[in-house]
Amino acid sequence: MIGRIAESLYWLGRYLERIENHARLIDVDYHRQTTHTERDQYPWKELVETLADVGIFQKQNPTYTESAVLNTIVFDQNNTNSIRSCVTSARSNAQAIRERLPSELWDAINGFHLWLNDQKLKDMLTYPHTFFEQIKNQTALFQGISASTMLRGQEWHMLQVGKYLERAENTLRILRIVYRENGMDLSYGDALALLKSVSGYEAFRKCLSNKMSTDNILDFLMLSPVFPRSTRFSLCHLNEHLARLSDFRGGISPSIENVRKSIGKMHAQLDYMDPSEIVRTGVADFLDLEVRRCNAIGSAIGKMFSAKGVSVLSF
Repeated sequence: MIGRIAESLYWLGRYLERIENHARLIDVDYHRQTTHTERDQYPWKELVETLADVGIFQKQNPTYTESAVLNTIVFDQNNTNSIRSCVTSARSNAQAIRERLPSELWDAINGFHLWLNDQKLKDMLTYPHTFFEQIKNQTALFQGISASTMLRGQEWHMLQVGKYLERAENTLRILRIVYRENGMDLSYGDALALLKSVSGYEAFRKCLSNKMSTDNILDFLMLSPVFPRSTRFSLCHLNEHLARLSDFRGGISPSIENVRKSIGKMHAQLDYMDPSEIVRTGVADFLDLEVRRCNAIGSAIGKMFSAKGVSVLSF
């Protein structure tokens, strides 16, 4: 599998995961804000800080209004992190390797792209929950088709590498934003929104019943070995998919092996860490460090694709 194919699969996995993460975060935050008696500017600014460039937004918009913010983070093609930009990029990567993908998978991502291009801001503002549910359903369709139709070969594992790295990083970023703003004093509403933004509320209640404490939430989202969106779970599966690439003829290249070692160190630390250690270290500082580590892993993986035609696997 040459570098350009591996790169397209990797970014396809990342973009689809990012789209779903954005939709969940916006949906939860949006509906939390609609319950406020005063629709002040701060919550809207928080979304821009998370999903767009604040400086660019402020140059184009005098205030953080509902329509301006949602247009920027959902529809604006000039915002490379908007949902529409991510869908466009995902489709471009899928198109570049169309012959490597099951036809049903291409139909799913192409149909998603066409559907989103037909959507307008006014329609989304009229039925926001329905709109974001459709986004989540489209990404779930992609994940379901890929899981049921793709051979468990190199293409599958590279797609999953992108997915799980994006997932690990996303959970860390959401935690960092929340704890920067609130510290260890999360209100019940903020705690509920945090868990729902990663689809973790029901799973949290099953694991920890009514123990809705800040420590328990941090433990669950960072260290749970069974919650699919925890940082620990995501890093474990990221490393497993990279390891499976070594099963193919010729073994794994030194560059991938180095990435695996970095992930392994991160994962091992979380395996034996207690939430109280994170608190003693300083939650904000700890999350900053973990985000930087994920960024470094992403950069290292990206360098494997930089040379045209470079072989990801040694044959």
